[in-house]
Amino acid sequence: MEDKKSQRVYVKTYGCQMNFHDSGILREGLKKKGFSISSSAAEADIIIFNTCSVREHAEQKVFSDIGRVKGKTVVLAGCLATQVVKGGRKGKKTAPRLDFYFTPAELNSIPDILAGGAGTRNGLPQPGSKNPDDASFNRDISEKTGTIKISEGCGNFCSYCIVPYVRGTEKPVLFDEIINSAKKIVKEGINDILLLGQNVNSYHSPDDPGKDFSYLLKSLSEIKGIKKIGFISPHPRDFNDKVIGLIAGNDKISKSIHLPLQSGSDKILSSMKRGYTSKDYIALAERLRKACPDITLSTDIIVGFPGETDEDFNMTLSLLEKIGFNSIFGFKYSVRPFTEASNFPDDVPLEKKKERLQVLFEKQNMIVNKNRI
Repeated sequence: MEDKKSQRVYVKTYGCQMNFHDSGILREGLKKKGFSISSSAAEADIIIFNTCSVREHAEQKVFSDIGRVKGKTVVLAGCLATQVVKGGRKGKKTAPRLDFYFTPAELNSIPDILAGGAGTRNGLPQPGSKNPDDASFNRDISEKTGTIKISEGCGNFCSYCIVPYVRGTEKPVLFDEIINSAKKIVKEGINDILLLGQNVNSYHSPDDPGKDFSYLLKSLSEIKGIKKIGFISPHPRDFNDKVIGLIAGNDKISKSIHLPLQSGSDKILSSMKRGYTSKDYIALAERLRKACPDITLSTDIIVGFPGETDEDFNMTLSLLEKIGFNSIFGFKYSVRPFTEASNFPDDVPLEKKKERLQVLFEKQNMIVNKNRI
């Protein structure tokens, strides 16, 4: 590898806010090691693909993009790298084109290994040396918002979800480290903070379980200079009255809540292992709106999960109307390796999934337009 100071790196990010946060951390680490960050793949010597594998479509996009790269060092990072390492990709046809693999747990090793040329070609690199500044690696500053990862991974093991298998089970960040990260963000002139976690509201500090999510929110709101605190993504099962009270009574805490539902059918929710019923979810939405009438709710919906009948899908449409979400994100179910649902028969035809997704969005548009009148 040529002298690192002349190496230009482009980081291409796929997927959720967590990945964009990780990419921000990665860029800062690369700059500290002497790399220059390129604004385009065409100008870069090294391209890092920071990937998501929550849905099959995201994977297909990544490998299509990698296939078009010529004459550059190619690095596969993130959740899809874990799949390749664990053999979750059938055939792994694109693996020979990759120069390095880095799983999410090895993110902080990337700058060290690229700078030193260490690691194995077409295989898993060895972890790099620990950066003594690692506490600062729990933040990513954009123009207006600082993101802080308060936990990594998830231990819920929803039957359709690959996250525990590619990011591991839930590992919360120390409370003091989160607070210090927030104070550093404020010192850089940023007043809005977004807390990130696969199951953000199940947070408990590893050294003191009493410092839970509500305690963290309250503590952050007391830091001088912080004006707004948001968080994604909470789990409906872990939403308690203390957090609802804070949202309602603390002007610094965002009133926009993303609350993943996934399905309105109790049969499907049980098969998904979501840990709540449709009645539980409706009751939670009612509690949120009663405590905070100006709250806005968004959600995720999966259509075509194994075993979903027309009746099950209609239950989702009915719940959509009962809740009156401000916005939704809808997805067709796709089989994810390692998951429990990968052993279920994928018995809803693709055309039926597409049809249901279209109907879902049409229903949501009708609800939104009706509420505007």
